[in-house]
Amino acid sequence: GAIVERLAAVDIFAPLSVEETGMLAKAAVRHVFAPGEIVIRAGDPGASMFVVHNGRVRVQVSENGRSRTVATLNEGDFFGEMALFTGEPRTANVVALEETEVLEIGHAAMKKVFDTNPDLVESLSFIMAERRAGLVPKKDTSTTATDESAGILSAIKRFFGLN
Repeated sequence: GAIVERLAAVDIFAPLSVEETGMLAKAAVRHVFAPGEIVIRAGDPGASMFVVHNGRVRVQVSENGRSRTVATLNEGDFFGEMALFTGEPRTANVVALEETEVLEIGHAAMKKVFDTNPDLVESLSFIMAERRAGLVPKKDTSTTATDESAGILSAIKRFFGLN
């Protein structure tokens, strides 16, 4: 019950039905990390995302060999969604700030949801494009959220073997 509620509150999962959220909750894997422990490491391959269930994590990127904190995530926040949906390598280190429990959503669980509701791919790709546009510094102003969404959409379809 608590896991379903936690996932239902995550904005990226807003388009999911109660049943689809329940499918993800059943398949979610719980992990507990000690303070200072690395949850994910930049550059590592991945095919899952994480939702902070209890605790807090710090998101760090490396710039010119120095670590820079870009965000602190609290209960209900999520990270790693690009790896889950597109198979892209991890782009940041995420470190537990205190004892932290995360819920891991894997590729197989998401594939089941897409198999039951293929239309979700489009709405999720748009949500992810908007989120990415907010995180990435603007290098090329000609790239619109629509272009970004189309690119993410095709990457998701490729990664999940969808038509």
